[in-house]
Amino acid sequence: MVSLKEKINELISRKYEGAYWDYKQQYHKNKADLLHDIICLANNTENRDAYLIFGITDDGRIQGVEDDPNRKNQENLISFLRDKDFEGGYRPVVEYNSLEIGSHSIDVLIIKQSNRTPYYLTKDYGDGKKKVRAYHIYSRIMDTNTPKDKSADERVVENLWKRRFGLFPLPIDRLKHSLSDKKNWTKKDSVSYYNQSPEFTIEQIDDYEDRYHNTNREFYSYYQMNSSTSYETLHCKYYMTVLFECQSVVLDSGRYVAPVPNWGFIPLDKYHREKLTYKYYVKGSLEYQLNIFLFNENSEEARIARDRFMELILLYNSERERKLFESHVRKNITDIVQELEEMKKNNLIFEGVDEHIRDVENKRIHTGILLNRELLNFRRQYSYPL
Repeated sequence: MVSLKEKINELISRKYEGAYWDYKQQYHKNKADLLHDIICLANNTENRDAYLIFGITDDGRIQGVEDDPNRKNQENLISFLRDKDFEGGYRPVVEYNSLEIGSHSIDVLIIKQSNRTPYYLTKDYGDGKKKVRAYHIYSRIMDTNTPKDKSADERVVENLWKRRFGLFPLPIDRLKHSLSDKKNWTKKDSVSYYNQSPEFTIEQIDDYEDRYHNTNREFYSYYQMNSSTSYETLHCKYYMTVLFECQSVVLDSGRYVAPVPNWGFIPLDKYHREKLTYKYYVKGSLEYQLNIFLFNENSEEARIARDRFMELILLYNSERERKLFESHVRKNITDIVQELEEMKKNNLIFEGVDEHIRDVENKRIHTGILLNRELLNFRRQYSYPL
């Protein structure tokens, strides 16, 4: 499980604020500003825990709060919220944490995810000239809070109410959330169900044709300790409705199971007559969430198989990063193809397959290795959000 420090480090490394995290160089001097920020994050449109990170500049530099005269603690913050006039008496649940990062102390206020939204006041709260208004519903879109003198857009407000009445999030979004709670799933035979909401199930259905013929192998099959490969169909269901369906590959004689990655194609010339082909996932996609969900982290054999698999599969942070990286590769295609030609002289397929299959799959193995290395270099060159 990812620690809070790792999670916050990752958010800081992005160097920009988002829909559920906000940097603060120092603690608020104005209490109305603090309350406004907390309410906006409590009503965030991502429907997840939100983070108010103190000691970080707007561009993600760590400054620390160790010398901040306005620094607060858990008791200060809970007391601050307790006497505010929230509708129905429902207040955002907050959790204070202090972390040491490098030579600095930063504080993190976690505003916990809740289905009690929308949070709003029934009585104005002011500090000096600034005022958080009663019956105004504030939220956060991307990196921007609703202004204090306005309410959020009607669509946002509607979705916040739907969340309270159990009409939102949609089943597909609830499925995504449940997959991240892996420890609360139970598997019986080929079906897994979510303990908290057993109407969500994942069924693994053998693809018998591929399973017994074992001829439809991808390049990553040959990079495993054992190239034996079979396939399954995954049905992610809400009651009897299939919300999501994909094919999964069973590698290394059953030691590792993963959704089949997407194909990527990068043209080698302006006429697209030849292409560089590779496989990839995008973080946050259902395919990649299922990749993590299906992985047996208690098996050393599964870990080895997964490591070998991910050496060849690109993992993008976003679709935007994928498009930018493919454009980067196209601009440097001459050098990349030249390096690939040298790499593929090293044969990484040692099974008794015919020469044509060996040449094609060996090239794809080296393409995956090369592009993964190039992706790391690409990320070092670009500081803007990917």
